[in-house]
Amino acid sequence: MFGINRRYLSDFDWLLLGVILLIAGFGVLEISSAEPTVGLWRRQVFGVAIGLVVLFLATMFDYRRIVNAAPYLYMVGVILLALVLTPLGKEVNGNRSWLYFGSFQFQPSEFAKIFTILFLAYYLSGVKKRPLDLRSMIIAGLIWAVPTVLVFMENDTGSALSFTSFLAAMLFLSGVRWSWLAAASGALVLALIVAVPYVKTCKSYKCERIKSVYWPELAEKRFRYQNDQSEIAVGSGGIAGKGLRGSTQGPLGFVPEVHNDFIYAVASEETGFIGSFASLGAYLMVITRLIQIARRARERVGLMLVAGFASLLLYHVAVNVGMVVRLLPIMGIPLPLMSFGSTSVVATCFGLGLAISVRLRRFVN
Repeated sequence: MFGINRRYLSDFDWLLLGVILLIAGFGVLEISSAEPTVGLWRRQVFGVAIGLVVLFLATMFDYRRIVNAAPYLYMVGVILLALVLTPLGKEVNGNRSWLYFGSFQFQPSEFAKIFTILFLAYYLSGVKKRPLDLRSMIIAGLIWAVPTVLVFMENDTGSALSFTSFLAAMLFLSGVRWSWLAAASGALVLALIVAVPYVKTCKSYKCERIKSVYWPELAEKRFRYQNDQSEIAVGSGGIAGKGLRGSTQGPLGFVPEVHNDFIYAVASEETGFIGSFASLGAYLMVITRLIQIARRARERVGLMLVAGFASLLLYHVAVNVGMVVRLLPIMGIPLPLMSFGSTSVVATCFGLGLAISVRLRRFVN
């Protein structure tokens, strides 16, 4: 049932696991240093422990069996996303993205991303025609659109955009006509040109978030606050930082959501340029290892699966760090394995486990 490689111990990517543990451990330390509520770090340790169990279980299953179950997992993900829009869902910080069953709560969109990657890998790997024809593009687009629209309806724009990151990567690897890529790029540029004047005059919450980054003089002061405080935290860390528990911006409440979306701000303040650069290097190593696994996958479905997850991980890291250093608007995207939140940690570990499963079976028929 599990299809374990006989050389499991020797073929397992221990380097990747080691880097994952370093990132997660660093996240626990920073959460304990910045936590607004006592005991959050213990809950994070529990979430990491569950995530590691899920990771190892995923490696023991043949990834092709999991991909074959992708249509059913995808349906489960869509149903859970739809339930969020019912009274079972709860709004947190303006986003209605949490599902509550008594005292148990989780964020379905984190798992829906992985399930959608699985379904796209399942479908696109079975398309024989290259480059992709219009029919295949439309079907892939519909697979992507259903969960994306549901997440957007939850007012979680950042997560909705994350679905686009792996769709673009997987379509590109599947073979897209260059003329279509040029047309899509042109349409995107045109949309941005049209959107700029509107955003500058718009007074909605999302527009104010955008203006606070690119046109701060036009944004209301209350929307610039989080960006300003995050910049102060990062800049005050200097080269070597203030040391563990030396942060002031986070523990004193100047940076909202410091244990979650802005954990990188506290990490930068306490460890400085050296620590923040090292943490980015760790993420780069993880993504590089995923790319290597994708390149060495013996089947197209393995390539598509790992490449899709690597694109999602890259999106999360780039957007989260971009928010913290004021390069991108605040969108509520967690930093994988470091930000507080068991759902994100477990979903990320599931994706990493699937990737390692692809590596373990690169020589298996």
